[in-house]
Amino acid sequence: MHKIEPSITKEIEWAERLVSLMDDKFKIPFINFSFGLDPLIGLIPVVGDLVSLAISGLILKGLIRAGLPKRLITKMAMNLLLDFLIGEVPVIGDVWDFFNKANRKNLKLAKEHFHNHS
Repeated sequence: MHKIEPSITKEIEWAERLVSLMDDKFKIPFINFSFGLDPLIGLIPVVGDLVSLAISGLILKGLIRAGLPKRLITKMAMNLLLDFLIGEVPVIGDVWDFFNKANRKNLKLAKEHFHNHS
């Protein structure tokens, strides 16, 4: 098992807390579905998606500080951009936000990278 540096662990833990809040804080019993503040904030036309994008950007910034390679940063930024653009589409974007968890995907990518390269 690889040991991850404490500074990286701190960034991952911070990102995990924010990702949990944005993508899966609330659980719907019996159907095993969770969602966070991201789709709720996204219900506010235009401004909501910008706020969600800004928070997602903060999460990505923290992961970048941990030392991700540019290739992975680009992939993660594209996940956020796609989430934002589809989120801008009325109704479809609102439904998309409940099911697409870009922050969770990005955190998973970061964890896999640090696990495999530590």
